[in-house]
Amino acid sequence: MTTVIATQIRRVDYSNRDQKGKVAFYLCLWKRKGISLELFNNYWKNVHGPVCARLPGQYQYWQFHLAQNEAGIWPQTIGVDYTCTEEEQFPAIAELTFESEAERDIWFKSAAILMDDERNIFSKAIGYITNAGNSKTYIDSIPTGDPNGKLGVVKFHIMVKKSHAVSVEAFRRYMTETFAPAVIQNNSVLKFRLHLLEEVDTSRPDAPGVSHYESPEKQYQAAFEIAFANRLEMERFFASKEYAVAVQDKAKYIQRFLPFPEQAAYTFVYEGKMTLAGQRSSTVAELIVNMGATNQLREDIVSLMLEHKPISNSKGFGTC
Repeated sequence: MTTVIATQIRRVDYSNRDQKGKVAFYLCLWKRKGISLELFNNYWKNVHGPVCARLPGQYQYWQFHLAQNEAGIWPQTIGVDYTCTEEEQFPAIAELTFESEAERDIWFKSAAILMDDERNIFSKAIGYITNAGNSKTYIDSIPTGDPNGKLGVVKFHIMVKKSHAVSVEAFRRYMTETFAPAVIQNNSVLKFRLHLLEEVDTSRPDAPGVSHYESPEKQYQAAFEIAFANRLEMERFFASKEYAVAVQDKAKYIQRFLPFPEQAAYTFVYEGKMTLAGQRSSTVAELIVNMGATNQLREDIVSLMLEHKPISNSKGFGTC
């Protein structure tokens, strides 16, 4: 039954919903030492996320909460490095998209307010940008584009470092003309989204207690998001002729390949508007949905919560 459901889902492609997000800001985030992973995740999605969601210019803003990279899940190609040291393990990715570089610049100029909050949860925040057309969703058969929690699929965020033997241009051609086209031909792949990353701006100043620096030899040149309905479909993909074509020249173009399993995803801005999680925090949004509290979506309540406008024409007292 699971396989039938996966096939039915694959018939629908929702990738067009990402087209307006022309450029991206893609951040790899390390937890601050001294706090638990649970506290980190809760603070990030319930406190930091809603603050960031209020900044101007965003088209989409997702938080991806990750499990640690562990060798053995992804088939290994001789000549490609799959090892991930403890120092390189990070539990989180934030992805923000914008309709133009001008909109992204507006967000950058307003984001200084986040610096004071970074020290509460992050020890390191490495931000990559992508240029127009270099963050692309090739296929997306997952109905929910604005998740607030677990999606019920097997999903990975994979960091890719190019081989020293090839140029950035040759590496990008391989990712866009060989790897991606072969991957999306396989019906087991529910989603494939690729980012071609620019070099990290190492001149970006550190925040107190938070490093924004990554040495050039440790930077990645691409990242992609890939999803399957379940582990069986994932293994079918690995055994497919399409996957064999995708990785035939992998060692020539790729030096390191690090898959990080996704545990949950949260959306704070979608189609240029704050989601319920962006307005009220992820946990409150989940409570409202689970309770079916449609009154919380009324314009007067949204206005009260976001703009602190008093309620007029009140007809009685509510229950606290």
